[in-house]
Amino acid sequence: MARVASAIAVGGILLFGSSGCRKEAGPPRWDVDLLAPLVNTSLTLNDVIADSLLVTGTDGALTLLYRTELFGVRLDTLLQVPDTGITYNYVLPIPGPLFFAAGALLPTDEDATSLDLEDVQLRTLAIRSGTLQVDLTNMIASGITGTFALPGATFNGQPVAVQGVVPAGSPLNPSFTPLTRDLAGHWFDLRGPDLDQVNALSSQITIQLDPNGAGANVTNLDSVKAVATYTDIVPQFAEGYFGNRTEQVGPENTAVDLFDRITDGLLDIDHVEARLRITNGVGADLRIRIHELVSENTRTGTSVPLVHPIVGSPINLTRALDLGGSFQSTAWSTTLDPGNSTIAAFVENLPDRLRYAVDLELNPLGDISNGHDFLYHESAVSAQLELEMPLRLIATDLTVESIATPDLPGSEEAHGLTDGTLSLIATNGFPFRARLLLDILDADDQVVGSIPVVGEVASGEVDPDGLVRDPVRSVCTASLTPQQVDLLYAEPRLRIRAVFNTADQAQHLPLMAHYRLDLQVVAGVNYVVNGDE
Repeated sequence: MARVASAIAVGGILLFGSSGCRKEAGPPRWDVDLLAPLVNTSLTLNDVIADSLLVTGTDGALTLLYRTELFGVRLDTLLQVPDTGITYNYVLPIPGPLFFAAGALLPTDEDATSLDLEDVQLRTLAIRSGTLQVDLTNMIASGITGTFALPGATFNGQPVAVQGVVPAGSPLNPSFTPLTRDLAGHWFDLRGPDLDQVNALSSQITIQLDPNGAGANVTNLDSVKAVATYTDIVPQFAEGYFGNRTEQVGPENTAVDLFDRITDGLLDIDHVEARLRITNGVGADLRIRIHELVSENTRTGTSVPLVHPIVGSPINLTRALDLGGSFQSTAWSTTLDPGNSTIAAFVENLPDRLRYAVDLELNPLGDISNGHDFLYHESAVSAQLELEMPLRLIATDLTVESIATPDLPGSEEAHGLTDGTLSLIATNGFPFRARLLLDILDADDQVVGSIPVVGEVASGEVDPDGLVRDPVRSVCTASLTPQQVDLLYAEPRLRIRAVFNTADQAQHLPLMAHYRLDLQVVAGVNYVVNGDE
């Protein structure tokens, strides 16, 4: 969208009246006819396809290379650790009262709570982020020190415990102390006290009466309660058996920005090749079924499904390799071409999104790792689609656009132009002929007026190899009415569309990096010196 402002020269047109002319109030006014360059712009291949997607060969020929992630399954889909709350109560097993001296230790309470992970059976869990909160409530008539230990957890190789002091309380007026610990970097052995369980959170609570207090009489109505809550747990690493289960992905859409600069038209592509690559960063075998992969053009409402043996057939991926602190993904790939699939029609639909539906089955052969499946936080199952397309094509009403701000003399209140004829001078270096469309846009890119263009832009001169030997100059015209002039001054933005067509609809023509269409919009108009107020 280039804009080159052009000044309007009116030098040499000043007319002086004779001494017999009557002097009038206000600034002098003249109506003159002249040529006024309003817009200079160019349409290049960058207006069709982003430059970052084009690869230029040594001969200048262009190849389109586009990559996008088709779908991705991340850790939060495969493993979710729910918020978990555990309540521990110490209550005297007899009515009492029993006297406990200052500094006395109440019997230790040990427990192992199972995490609700459905079919996942974890042995080890390393935490990337998360919080443990322990709320201690005391109903004993002595201050206490509560220690909440996690026998199966370590941090930097050291045992983990949370400790806090709670003032004296009573059943009618209990005292309360909250304790919090950041669990980032903690490792949990989830095999329980005897190392024969899975998903087991072992814990131990110890209560000591204040050594500097007076001791306390305790009845079975007095108690100490600890509520431990694990929240927002995000794993860094997990090991165990992830079960034989199927995760459904989609139907969902992924956006495609490959053709977003093309507003209309059809492409007939000489050759296109696509590579589908699926990587597995999960330490578990996978079986994937792609139920559908559809090219969707929401501008036209057209959908083109991909037809290829991979659609509906099982794809087996072996598990990633655990490197001890990191992992190495495994990969599967296949190539799609016009000989084995409908990839050409799939791409020629000019999709702006792809619709897909996928099933992902974990451990289709069961627990063949003997409980040593693994996940890292960075683990993912990802499908990448790569398109490679030499730009040899047939264009049918292929429409691209440029938006420019014309250089208008005067102002909205005092027009310098009134009416006249626009000349659209095009120098075309593309091997396609073109029709030009002019529209006046408002600030919201809505069309408020159209300026019909008469004539067609001839294609560049093409040699026997289909290459443009010389650009060709063409001139189209458009009438500019006073009403259109008013619109231009109120909303000074022009949308210039070029609608390209291949002269020979049977010949695929190569596109070269230097091809361009240069366009100058010139107004042969009536010009009012000092405006029209």
